Amino acid sequence: MSYLDDLIENGTGFQVRRSAGHASFRPTGGSDAEMDAFQTVARKLIRNDGDEYRVANTRRTSDRAQDMFDTVIVSIGD
Repeated sequence: MSYLDDLIENGTGFQVRRSAGHASFRPTGGSDAEMDAFQTVARKLIRNDGDEYRVANTRRTSDRAQDMFDTVIVSIGD
């Protein structure tokens, strides 16, 4: 099983939408705890860029004092 498949199947702290060739990851909600939990997932996705997927886009929050990711979109495959 690939890293991305394992993350999607067994990971926590995020929601994922997967389509042909792409997946988007977001926090499970908007609370501080949910946003904090998602930061670990986002950083791991970004750190593993190039290992079976490419990070196509990231988005950071604009409504919080801290600079946090609220979306990571990856391209899967070639």
